Amino acid sequence: MNWKLPNQLTVARIGLAVLFFVLLGMVDLANGAAPWLLNAALVVYLVAGVTDVLDGWIARKYNWTSAFGRIADPFVDKVLVLGAFIMLAGSNFAAPAGHREGAEQMAFWINGHMISAVQSWMVVVILCRELLVSAVRGYSESQGIKFPATPVGKLKMFLQSAAICGVLLQTANFPDEEWAVIGKIALVWLATVGTVLSGLAYVGKIRQVFRDDGTA
Repeated sequence: MNWKLPNQLTVARIGLAVLFFVLLGMVDLANGAAPWLLNAALVVYLVAGVTDVLDGWIARKYNWTSAFGRIADPFVDKVLVLGAFIMLAGSNFAAPAGHREGAEQMAFWINGHMISAVQSWMVVVILCRELLVSAVRGYSESQGIKFPATPVGKLKMFLQSAAICGVLLQTANFPDEEWAVIGKIALVWLATVGTVLSGLAYVGKIRQVFRDDGTA
């Protein structure tokens, strides 16, 4: 393993992920958690995102690629995103009894009674997509068949990150603003729909892998 800058940034992102989850774990919206926890988590997530962009760019520019980077970089990305959605669907982000976010007239069922607007079924959808694609990619590359990321997959990652940041930003700073609540809900649903569509976009690639293997 080489310890050039891209790998150093990847390892640093692992530490940032741990800090991010600790901050989210300290949040307790039912008891009026301090907004600074959410804002701090937002800053940590954004810094982690910047390191993700930088390590990929530097590795490609200077050809500092490595087996560690190819494995650890996407692994940390998935841990950050999946972990964030899992925690945002946790009990500390659930709405207390009788609570209504923002405008009282808003259709509260859209949120699934979650202040974060992230519902457990959404987490299942995202998890299934990531596990399926990761499994097929691993098998494909073990057979010498390239299975690169697609623009649709990158768009999916962007939407998921935008949703996470949107939830943290709105919950901490604009809890009673109707426009912010609507924007948060829209981002979460866009991320979920984008995840499903990106999974469907991989169906053709998955069928090709099975066809090349003689199983389809």
